[in-house]
Amino acid sequence: MSYTQKNIEARLTLMTALSKAARAITLPLYAQDMAVINKAETGYDPVTEADVEAERVLRGLIMQAFPEDGIEGEELPDIAGANDWLWTLDPIDGTRGFVAGIPVWSTLIAVSYKGAPILGLIDVAPQDKCFWGQVDENGKGKAWLDHAGQSTPLMSRGCVTLKDAILGCTEPLSMLSSEELVFYNNIRREVRFSRLGLDAYGYGQVAAGRMDVIIEAMLKPCDVRALMPVIEGAGGKLTNWEGGSAVDGGRVVAVGDPALLPELYAFLKT
Repeated sequence: MSYTQKNIEARLTLMTALSKAARAITLPLYAQDMAVINKAETGYDPVTEADVEAERVLRGLIMQAFPEDGIEGEELPDIAGANDWLWTLDPIDGTRGFVAGIPVWSTLIAVSYKGAPILGLIDVAPQDKCFWGQVDENGKGKAWLDHAGQSTPLMSRGCVTLKDAILGCTEPLSMLSSEELVFYNNIRREVRFSRLGLDAYGYGQVAAGRMDVIIEAMLKPCDVRALMPVIEGAGGKLTNWEGGSAVDGGRVVAVGDPALLPELYAFLKT
């Protein structure tokens, strides 16, 4: 049995409410100094009060509206569902940017059906920009941007060769191994130019037709599932480095023009 448009509309309505609830917690804390905990045994993986509290509130709203849906998140234990629907939450994607006062962090919300993300939201709260994506079971869909009271369709742009592409990666030195960094730098030397430090906002820019490629690694499922419907609803593609599904994170490549993928895969496998 498949889902209905009523199923989709109900969850889109809740996603809007979730983004507002998250903003009510994250934006006031973003405006001030905050306590930061390093949750990594080695290296640095920050978490703040805003991360934990926002996820707790969002989970409560989901459980109230759809008690049989599953929930996975960045900070709290998974909740097994009794149906084919799964919510994946990252209350603050880009916590380093959040702590540093850089306005590219976002709240990521994904809804999957039978394991495939079909609804995605990148809510860049400090810029009041919501990048939305919706795809059906056949991969067809749409994407749109809500900003300053206006809703506009998102469409990625054509870019068939790397020499014309704008490339993004949040932090190559920390998220790529030495071998992966070689692959990345080989691509970087081919493109028009590159930009760093954008977190999920960079994927929104690919969907909006302003950038062309994002290459990253070490992503968790909660980092990537919301991005997939946005990129693919706008006409792009998001896969792992081998061309398979990126639904579980890991090493990912996102493009606005799928025609770029064969050239990128060749670099990423070299």
